[in-house]
Order: sequence, then structure tokens, then C-alpha cells
Amino acid sequence: MQLPIIAFLAGVVALQFCSTLPSILVYTLVPFTLALLRWPRTRIPAFLILGFFWAALRAEIAFTPRLDAGLEGKTLLVEGMLLDIPKSVAPGKTRFLFQLERLDAGAGWSDFHGKVRLSNYAVIESMEGGERWRLAVRLKRPRGFSNPGGFDYERWLFEQRIIATGYIRKDPANQRLQSGVLNGITAVRHRLMKTIDGMDNPPASLGMVQALTVGDRSDISVQQWNTLRATGTSHLMAISGLHISLVAGLVFWLVRFSWSRGTRLAERMPARKAAAFAAILAAVLYALLSGFNIPARRAVVMVAVFMLAIVFDRYTSLVQALCLAVLVTLIIDPIAVLSVGWWLSFWAVAIIAWLISGRHGRQGAGYRWFHMHVVLAICMLPILLVSFQQASVVAPLANFLAVPWVGMLVVPVALLGALVALINDMAGQFLLGISAGLLDFIWPWLSFLAQLDFSLWHQHQPLAWTLLPAMLGLAVLFLPRGFPARWTGLVMLLPLFLVQPDRPSQNEVWVTLLDVGQ
Repeated sequence: MQLPIIAFLAGVVALQFCSTLPSILVYTLVPFTLALLRWPRTRIPAFLILGFFWAALRAEIAFTPRLDAGLEGKTLLVEGMLLDIPKSVAPGKTRFLFQLERLDAGAGWSDFHGKVRLSNYAVIESMEGGERWRLAVRLKRPRGFSNPGGFDYERWLFEQRIIATGYIRKDPANQRLQSGVLNGITAVRHRLMKTIDGMDNPPASLGMVQALTVGDRSDISVQQWNTLRATGTSHLMAISGLHISLVAGLVFWLVRFSWSRGTRLAERMPARKAAAFAAILAAVLYALLSGFNIPARRAVVMVAVFMLAIVFDRYTSLVQALCLAVLVTLIIDPIAVLSVGWWLSFWAVAIIAWLISGRHGRQGAGYRWFHMHVVLAICMLPILLVSFQQASVVAPLANFLAVPWVGMLVVPVALLGALVALINDMAGQFLLGISAGLLDFIWPWLSFLAQLDFSLWHQHQPLAWTLLPAMLGLAVLFLPRGFPARWTGLVMLLPLFLVQPDRPSQNEVWVTLLDVGQ
């Protein structure tokens, strides 16, 4: 099953290299491709083609609707709902997501549905998530800088399904149509964010606690982000596989322990199956609380695969679960392959699966834990250098303590505080403050590591072709003990560091003038 899934992934990735989407007539080949699944020899190519077609179809849907180019720069009236709480991004400027429902360009109202990103330059004093507004805005289609090597803002907007960006104009037509009436998990998220914002004398790490509970990282300071990047612990602030699997595991253990104590309950359903259902529910609720972003959805799929295997009495290895998670996430959202985080998380899980399947000898648990972080740091190097041209040298030392501290202490206390806050604000704020205090306790260790001169390693962006031998070299280097000539893996890693792109000679400068029509 692994090879067909890898072929499907390759088809999805292949679409990303196309400058235009294929013609609609190409989809007439889908029935013939499905027919190829019947024969083993053609099954792999069929999965590759299906991955390509599926990604193209979903991209076509993501591009619909599109803002007409003639509407750019014009003042439009729009109606819709605020999807989140406006966040301050600069003095006198807030930003929020707005779900369009209809639009008036001067010829009357017409239905127009899509998500836009709006800025409010103090035009409207108070806006809340869930409110419906009529606004005078100016919009433009997604557009970013065309500078090579820079952040691809247009691609990021496409990943987030944002069809336009713009700002609110000062106009008498701006009016609130309906107060915010939030239901379900959205109301819970907004209440928790208000509870956190209402804390007196908030601890320095409260912004990180907010990131770990509701997934809002806007209050993490630049200095804190710099420390997290330098120590390779930025992943701890993303609600993804680590935190969701820990929460699911904790709920699984608690429910299994409690359920097995009740004779009648155990007679109706085995304790481990009841615990598996509870773990899936806990993972889904935590993911929803965090905003159900791409990493959270991916983690829920992984947890569900393992727990459903328990429910149906089927053995599932970590490799099988990983491949199934890849397939399900690609079916749900093939555009996720544009995210570096998607590749980093799956690659990290694949490395852990590789390490678990190997032989560790008789070393203690502490050695194996530190060894895993060292291997992870080395194996993540190729993707980190290609994507960010930097990697943390002190990541194993930082993660050795930070991962269990945050996962076993900070996150459970923060989630308990979030649960209690729904009943009593003061008690919830007290527990959230304790969670932030736990982060403050470990922060001096991370700050010390971040301030070391060698903490962050910078280098040129490796050439694309060096990535493949580097991956193969890592696979050889970390083969289980007993395999001969594992040192050859180091040789295959050398091009990643030694082969440099063309650059100016001494006392020479190259200037590239970019003309993008502005």
C-alpha cells in the first residue's frame, strides 16, 4: 500500500510545477485511469495520474470565485461576517478575515462568496468575531513580490483560500448588521481569547500559552520567536502531532483505567475500545479549539488511524499509519504540499518510525531520548537548509528538556485552565497563569542556548539536485547497527554543504534588476 500512496503524492507534487492548470478536457481520461487500477503493473502509474488530476481539480475549485480585475482599486460595498477577532498588527491597524456573502460594485447587490483578508486603519473602533457587517472596502486579488528567495505571499494566500486582500474605507455605509452570535467551538475559542486578554499582570509567556490553547500566536513577541528559532523549538508553539497525540494518549489512558473499573461498562464495550473512541474525540476537540489548521488536521488523522485500528482489532504499524495519514490529508487538502510544515512534520514522523524500527542496544532511556533528538536534528537539516537556509545547532539540547516539559506539564495545565475558564474566569486564569509560569521556568535555559554564538547555523541555499543524495545519505548513515560501510552516507551528504551556487568573485558585484510592471 505504501508505493501507491507515494505515487499519489508524486502526482500531487507534479502539478505544483505546472505554470497553468490542465484543460477541463483532460479529466475525460479519469475513467481510463481508474481502469488501470485493476492490473498490478499499471497500478502505480495510475495512482500517480490520479494524484495529478485530483490536485488539479482541487486547485480549480480553490481559484473559484475570482475577483474581477476591473473591480480592483474601486470602492465596493460588501456584506458578510467576521471569521475571527481583529488582531492588532501595528499602532492604529487591525487585521481580520471576512467571509463575503454578497457584493455591490455600483450595479446592485449580487451573491459573491469567498474569504478575504481586510485591514482596519482605525476606521471602525470596535469589531468582534461573528458579527455581520456592511463595509465599504477596496480589494485586490492575491499578489506578492516577485523577488526570488523572498516570502511567497501570493502562495500563502492561496494555501489559506483567501481570494482577495484589502482595507476598509471611511464611508457612511459602514454599519453593523448583526451582533456576533457565535455557536459551538467558535464561541468557546473567542471566550477563551477574551479570558486570556483580560488577565491582570500577564506573565511573559502568556502569549505562548494562548498559542498552545487556541492556536493564536499573534501575541508571541519577536524576541521570543528569535529564541525559539535559535533553539529549534518553534514546533512547540504549533498545535500539531506532538501536542494532539499527547492529549489523545492521556485521555486514552484515563478512560481505559476508569472504564475497566466498571463491570457493567466493560461488559458492554472493552475498555481499550472505549478509550480509543474517547482519544479520537479528544484529538478532534483539541484540533477544533486550535482552529483546525493543517497541522492539527494531519495529527487528528494520525491519531484516528491508530485508534480505529484498536477498535477494529487490526494491527497498524507507524509506517502504515504515516502513509494512510499522507493519503487522507492529500485527499482532504492536496494544496497542503505547498506548506513547508507539511513536509517537515511527515519527515519527522518518518524519522521517528525509522529509529523505532532499528536496534538501540542496551542503552538507557535517557540516552535513547537524547539520541533521537540528535538524529532528528541531523535528518531535518536538508529540508531546513533548502527552505530557510538556517538550522539550530543546539536543538537536541533544547528539545531534550523542552519537549517533555511542554508536552507533559505546560499543555495539560493550559488545557485544564481553558476547560475551567468556561466555568469560572478567575479559576481558569489562575491555571493559565500557572501554565505560563511553567514556561517561564524553562525559558532561561532556552535563552542561554539561543545566545550562544554557534546556536544558529546559516549557509547558502543548497542546489536542488543535492537534496536527493542527502536524503539517501541520511538513510544509509542511520541504518541499524551491523550494516557495513554506513560511513558512506557522510559522503553523499557533502554536496549539500560543499556545492555552492555561482557567486561574484572577490571585489565583484552582480546586480539583478527586477521589473515586475509596477
